[in-house]
Amino acid sequence: MVKATRTSAVLLGLAALGLLGSSIPAFAEVQNVKVGGDVTVRSFFRSNLDLHQSSIDPSDTDLNSHENFLMTTTGLNVAADLTENISAVLRLANERDWNAPTAAGGDVAISQSYVKIRDLFYSPLTVTIGRQPIVWGRGFVLGSGLLPNVVNRGDDVHASITANEFTDFTAFDAIRGTVDLQGKGAIDLPLTLDLVYIKINENAIGSADDVNLLGVNVGSKIAAADSEVEAYYLNKRDRSSGTSTNDNFGSVSTIGVRGSSAPVEGSSLYAELAYQFGKRATDFSGVLAAGDAQQAWGFDLGAEYTAKEVPTSPKIGAEWIFFSGKDVDGAVGGWDPIARGYFTTALREFSTASSVTGFYPVDQTCFSNGTAANACTGSTTNQHQLSLYGSLKPLEDLTISPRLSWFVLDKGAIPVAGSKRRSFAGTEWDTVMTYDYTDDVQFGVIYALFAPGNTFRHPTDSPAQELITSVGVKF
Repeated sequence: MVKATRTSAVLLGLAALGLLGSSIPAFAEVQNVKVGGDVTVRSFFRSNLDLHQSSIDPSDTDLNSHENFLMTTTGLNVAADLTENISAVLRLANERDWNAPTAAGGDVAISQSYVKIRDLFYSPLTVTIGRQPIVWGRGFVLGSGLLPNVVNRGDDVHASITANEFTDFTAFDAIRGTVDLQGKGAIDLPLTLDLVYIKINENAIGSADDVNLLGVNVGSKIAAADSEVEAYYLNKRDRSSGTSTNDNFGSVSTIGVRGSSAPVEGSSLYAELAYQFGKRATDFSGVLAAGDAQQAWGFDLGAEYTAKEVPTSPKIGAEWIFFSGKDVDGAVGGWDPIARGYFTTALREFSTASSVTGFYPVDQTCFSNGTAANACTGSTTNQHQLSLYGSLKPLEDLTISPRLSWFVLDKGAIPVAGSKRRSFAGTEWDTVMTYDYTDDVQFGVIYALFAPGNTFRHPTDSPAQELITSVGVKF
């Protein structure tokens, strides 16, 4: 019995040593772990975001008239290199209005969580799986889950903040494969191929009612000319609105080309042109019925110049953004913003038609065949956006960036108090100031004013204003 006990003890000891020995290299493989995070506190003062002046009486239920609140976003980042070719990234985030009356404000949720595998099968291929940020170009067509997350769900992911455009939850649940042929042995071509499969909305598990994106992007960089060019195809397959009887499943395809160049030092020219076709399903503007044909254009043209040799580094630029519309009985829709991630203004680009929730519905109706309609005043379609912008650094750590934008509807709209189409949506002035107090601490101020044009005709029309101050810390 004693002998058996000693034998067992020896065997257990050898097993423990074996386990210890095998655990040492496994432990060493995850030694390269980076942990960091950020905390950002913003204060908001807003008035008349619905373009409708109401009473300042505290009992007024029109919350868009005057808002004062604070918001905190807290993030924790963990990145680990498991082996030479495998890494993982995790970001946990909490966002909440201060002392808001909702239990969701205390939630901590996964903002990003993905695994990246390099040199999979052969060296040029990198595969990324999980909830990840994806941006094509400037994000004109594909850049953020902000619009589908907020508009489809009617609020931010956890219904915990008022300023939905500042949500941290904009990454995609996706599988992404990237083939980079630059400097890869005998091939060595300045060519990148990017394939994405994105789950926009699962809806009911086990039912064919999902919304998916599937796309491919081919790009090239020309170092000698400091230029880049890319072409892409993106398909939005929306089975959420069709049924077995009407078969109104949506399939909207977007093809596009984008390029940028710096012909002289300090200059930048950029352009993107996209065309959509197919069949509509869900509609951001609330106009087009499921099953309608989809045809629309969008483009972004711009140029800027920075005088780097001047002490304040002044920059001046001009930009023209356009989304075409489709006339449906006097109400106008058209372009499907899909998963746009490029926004240049603080107010108008987050205005929605009065029938669409999630951002800031304007308190305006339009006329369609003599009856009130709600879908001609949103900002995601039927609109030209012309902007002059710039920046300067009066101090080494202080940057001031003003932008003046004009919004003109492509097909116009019939305002609530008239019978003639009006095209001028309004003018917006935005000023962004950032001060880098240290490398890890930044103060910011955003002031925006949108003055409605003749598209909006209501006795109580009023400019929208917003003042946001912030302090952010990274660690």
